[in-house]
Parts: sequence; C-alpha cells; structure tokens
Amino acid sequence: MQVGKVSMSQQVKEFNGFRLSIHEDCIYLADKLRYEDKREILDASGFAPYGGLLKSYVNSEVCFTIIDKDDVPVGMFGVSKDGGIWLLASNEIFRIRFSFLRESRKVVDFLNNKYPKLWNYVDCRNELHIRWLKWCGFKFLRKIKYGVSQKPFYEFIRICV
Repeated sequence: MQVGKVSMSQQVKEFNGFRLSIHEDCIYLADKLRYEDKREILDASGFAPYGGLLKSYVNSEVCFTIIDKDDVPVGMFGVSKDGGIWLLASNEIFRIRFSFLRESRKVVDFLNNKYPKLWNYVDCRNELHIRWLKWCGFKFLRKIKYGVSQKPFYEFIRICV
C-alpha cells in the first residue's frame, strides 16, 4: 500500500493545497474534526475520531491532506482500492473553502480516472459533505439505514465513462 502512496507524489504536486498524508496528520486532526464529521465516524463505525481517521488513512490506496497556506492540515480525504472515497475535516476548512473547492474538483477528476467508480455513504445530516459531493459531480442513489448506529445515510457514486 505504501508504494502506491509514494508513487503518487509527483502527480500530487499539480494540486494546490493538497499533499500526500502522513500518520501524524491523523493525530493532529483527530480532536479538531468538525462535530458532524465526528458524529459520522461514530455512527458509521463506532470509532472515536482518531480511530476513524487512522482506519480511513490505512485503508486508503491514495490519501491526501488538505492544507492551508502555512502547510497546516485542515482535513484529509482518500480512496480505497475499490473506489471508496471519504473526506473528514476541521472547521478550519472554511478558511480555505474557495481554494479547496476549486482544487478538489481537479483532484476528484484525477481520482475518478484512476478509479472508474468512486462511491461511499454519507450521513444525511452532514450538509457540508453533501454539498461538496454534489459540487464534485457525485450522484445520490438511495437513503438507507447504515453503520453501527443504523442512522440514515445516502449512498453516493461517481462513475467515469
């Protein structure tokens, strides 16, 4: 898995405000995650924020850290080898929202070329994530009870044809 992450480093330099993630990013962001993101982790997996971030990071074939102009992490997102995409962020993401939105479309397009099917589930209450997914061109398939808490989540997908 680490080999795939390392081989991405040249391609990542094309994206402003993103770098390949390191384990320390999970430690740094765990207590800083947005309330909605902490709740989504807990309801989906039963994990505390650090456990959810770490599991997502470890299970990702590609994992990016979203950074501000001072290289301080404000969020992370990644994709597992089967195309499962995820995003978790602190409230600091709002400070860089315009640059993040502009660049995230490019990153998602790039990832969708590598992974023809990007998919996952999002907590129906996580309005920021839902808006971001729509912005990036994801489609919502259905609303289901999901995760250890069986809360309402949307199943979403983006297919590259």
